[in-house]
Amino acid sequence: MSSLEKTEIENIHLALVSTDLELLNELSNSSSMNTRRALARNRNINSIIANKLLFDPVLNVSYIASLNSRRTLNRNFDENIITPCVRCNVDERKLNCMACPDVLS
Repeated sequence: MSSLEKTEIENIHLALVSTDLELLNELSNSSSMNTRRALARNRNINSIIANKLLFDPVLNVSYIASLNSRRTLNRNFDENIITPCVRCNVDERKLNCMACPDVLS
């Protein structure tokens, strides 16, 4: 079953725990920001995937990818645009932004 046939929560789980590089590469093309962000946290991704995610157009993904030890490229981020949402460490499987105290304040 390809990742296209799975729910977003299933894909997020796979993005966090899988060691299958073919699947991880497929997930790096997901339209779901949360799936790509979860993938950026996975220590099993290779440098190609890590570097790709480092330049993801979504800051929430690229910032997390910048913290992954598998990346071989660097990217500087303007600290003024790194919001609590971007720095968020909540597991994407449990993410509920509407209940977040940083969003509500």
